[in-house]
Amino acid sequence: MNDLLRDTLAERAAATEPPPLDLDGIIAAGNHRAARRRTLGILGGAAATAAVIAGGASVLRPRNEQPQPARPGPFSQRRATFALGNKIHYGPDVISVAPHTVTAFVQTDAGFVFLNADNAIHVVDRSGVRSLGKSAWRLTADVRGNLVAWAEGFNDHEESVVYDVAARRELVRTPIGNKIPKYASIAHGPEIVALDGDTAYFGTLDGLYRWDIRTNRGEFLAKVSPVAVRTVTAGQIVYAQPLDQREPAVNLAIAPTVSATAPARFSGQQAFLSPAAKYLFTELDDALVVIEPGWAGPALYEVATARRIELPYAYDNLFFGQWLDDDRFVAAGKRRFSKTAETDLLVVTAATGAVQVVVPNFAQLTFRTTPPRIAPFAVPTGRPIIDRGE
Repeated sequence: MNDLLRDTLAERAAATEPPPLDLDGIIAAGNHRAARRRTLGILGGAAATAAVIAGGASVLRPRNEQPQPARPGPFSQRRATFALGNKIHYGPDVISVAPHTVTAFVQTDAGFVFLNADNAIHVVDRSGVRSLGKSAWRLTADVRGNLVAWAEGFNDHEESVVYDVAARRELVRTPIGNKIPKYASIAHGPEIVALDGDTAYFGTLDGLYRWDIRTNRGEFLAKVSPVAVRTVTAGQIVYAQPLDQREPAVNLAIAPTVSATAPARFSGQQAFLSPAAKYLFTELDDALVVIEPGWAGPALYEVATARRIELPYAYDNLFFGQWLDDDRFVAAGKRRFSKTAETDLLVVTAATGAVQVVVPNFAQLTFRTTPPRIAPFAVPTGRPIIDRGE
C-alpha cells in the first residue's frame, strides 16, 4: 500500500460518524429482561410453595381420602376375663391391682375400672392403677368403647356420671331426677341402666332418662322404677312387663321404646343382650336361691323368636361374664356335683349352648359369712356376685 492510498483511507475513516446510540431502547430491553427474570422467579417460588403445600396436604389427608379409623385401645379385645383377689385375669395376661381387692369391675377399650372393698372407684391400664376419688355401688360399661358410668351418692341427692377412661375426664354429671325426699323410704336407689354407644340410660328416682353424651342433654322417657329397665343394647330396651309389677319382677319384654303393650316373652332379673341384640342372657340378683322356682335359673334366649336355649346341665350355678362377640359369651359355672364348689370359667356358644372350659377350677363358689355376702371372684358385669339370703 503506497502513501497516497493510506492517507486516503484514513481520511475517509475519520470522516465517518458512528451510528447514534439508542439509550431508550437499551433501557427498555434491560427492563424487559429483568422483569422476565423476576416473573420467572416468582412463578418458580410459587410452584415450589404449591408443591410444599400439596405435599403437606397429601400427608394430612387428600380430598378424596376417607378418614382413617381410630386406633383400637389397648384393651379393645374381649377375652375370657375374671378377677380373683388383687388380680384381673385378662385371657393369658394377669394384671395386679395390689393392695386392692376387686369386688366388681368392667372392661373398657382403654382399661379396666373396678371397685375395691370400700367401693372406691379405680382404673387400671398399661400405666398402672389410679384412684378416681369417687365411690359407687356398681359400674356400667358398654360392650365396646372407653366409657364407664355410675351413680354417686350425696346427702340429699345422687348424681349420674359418665366418665371417659381414655381422656381421663367426666363427660356427664347431672343430679336430674335424683333428689332424695326427706324421710322417704326408697326401695331402689338410682342406677345407670346402660351405656349404648353415645347414649346413656339413667334409672333415676323420678323415672327413666335417655341422655345424649355428646351434647350432654337428656330427655325423660317413662315414669318407672329405677330398676324397671334392665339393659339397653343396639337400641333395644329390656324392661319389666308390666312396668309396675311387684318384686321379684322377672317378666321381661324387649322393644325399641318402653311400652305397656309389648309382650313379656322372657324371664329373669339381670339381663345381658349380645352386641347386636341377637341373644339375651338372664339371671337372678341373688346368687343362691334356697327354694328355686321355675323362673329362677339362668336362661338364654334367641331374641327374635323368644326360643329358650338349653344351658349345660353340668353346672347348677351360672354367672354371666361378658359377650366376646354376638355369638359367644363368657360365664363362671359351678360344677353341679362338686363337693368343694369348684367353679370353671366357660365360653358358651349362644346358638347351641355348647360349652368350652377355658380355665378349669379357677375359684370356689363360697361367700363371706358377714354381709355383704359376696363371692371371692368377680366377672366384668360391674356388680359383685352376692348371696342375698339370710
